[in-house]
Amino acid sequence: MSVPFVVSPAMVVGSRKVESDLNTSFQELLEAIGKANPSDSALYDAFAPVRKRLWRKWCIRWITVAVCLMAVCLAVYYIPSVNWHVSAIGRLVMIEWLPYWDWTPLYRSKCLIARTKGPAGSKKYESSPSFPDDCVVCRNFDTVPVRKNVSYETLYRHHLMRNVPIIVSDVFPPWHGHPLYGSDWDTFLLDLEELLLANPCDFRTNLLFKPSSAKTSALARLVDLLASNTSDPGKSGWFVQFRNCGLRTVKKTRTMFGKPYFYATHWEPPYTNWMLLSRAFHPAAPELTPNMAGLVIVHQLRAHLNVTLRPRTECSDSCSKLSLTLRQQQSLLFSTTLWHFSYLPSDGNETSITFVTETYESV
Repeated sequence: MSVPFVVSPAMVVGSRKVESDLNTSFQELLEAIGKANPSDSALYDAFAPVRKRLWRKWCIRWITVAVCLMAVCLAVYYIPSVNWHVSAIGRLVMIEWLPYWDWTPLYRSKCLIARTKGPAGSKKYESSPSFPDDCVVCRNFDTVPVRKNVSYETLYRHHLMRNVPIIVSDVFPPWHGHPLYGSDWDTFLLDLEELLLANPCDFRTNLLFKPSSAKTSALARLVDLLASNTSDPGKSGWFVQFRNCGLRTVKKTRTMFGKPYFYATHWEPPYTNWMLLSRAFHPAAPELTPNMAGLVIVHQLRAHLNVTLRPRTECSDSCSKLSLTLRQQQSLLFSTTLWHFSYLPSDGNETSITFVTETYESV
C-alpha cells in the first residue's frame, strides 16, 4: 500500500531559510565587491571557475540535443520499420494539406527552379523532329489489351515502361459478389452519402445546381434520388462525379473497395480517388473529362462505362485516340503523362459505378 507524500511545515520553513541565507550571502558578496572596487580584469579572473562551469553545462546540454536528433535521423534512415512509419505519417499530413495547398505539381516537377528560356534566335537553325521522341512508344498502338492474372513484372515490362494502357479483367468480383454491397444497396448508399457530406472536390452532377455549395439537406435528397438501382422509364437519367481529397474519405474508400492484387508494394498509396456514377443518361451528351494526374487505375465495379483515352497534344500525330467500353470487373491502368481520360455517363438501365485511384508514378 502506497503512503502519500506530505510536505511538513518544518520542510517549508527549512527551504525558506536556505533561500534567505543565499540572498544574504549574495548581498554580502556584492557589498564586498563594491568596497574593494576591483578592476574588470580582476573580476573576470575571479569568476572564471563559475563561467567555465556554466559554459560546460551549456555545451553538454546542446551536445545532448544534437546527439538525440542525430540518433532519430539515423533510425529513420537506416531502420526500415521506422522509416516506413515516418513516411506514412508524412504522407497523411501532406494529404491533409491538399484542400488548402495543391503541392502535387511541385512534387512531380523535375526541377524546383524553371530554366529561363533563351532568345528565340538561338533555336533558329534547330531542326524540329516529325514527332517528339516520347511519342514513339504508341506509334503502332491502336487497341488496349485485356489481360488477367497479371503480375507486376508483366505490367512493368509490357506497359509501364512504355506508358501503354492495359485492362485487367479479374481485379474485383462481380457486384453481386461484393462482400459489403453485393446484396445490400442501402448500405452502399449510406457510405456514398457519407462521402458526399465530407465536402468532396470536383463535385459535378446534373441533379443539383451548383453542387459544390449544396446544403446537407440537398445532398441527402440527391442520395434519395439514387435509391433505385434500376432505371424508371418515366424519369430522366443522371450522373454524379466527385473526387475524395480528404484523408478521412480516402481511408474510407480503401475499406469500401480494397486494393487490386497487382498493386506493387513500393507504390505509394493513392493520394486521392474518384467516384463516377451514372444511369440512363442521354447518349448524345458531351464527354466528361475529370482532371487526373499520375498513375491512374479505373475500376469498373458495376454495369459498363464508355471511355476515351486521348494522347497529349504533342503526341496527337503519332498516337491514336483509344475508345473502349469498360465492363464489370475490368480495371484500366494508364499514365496521364501520355493520355487524357474522358468518359460518357452510362445510358444503360443499371447504375454504373466506377472507382478511380490516382497515385505517383514510382514504377
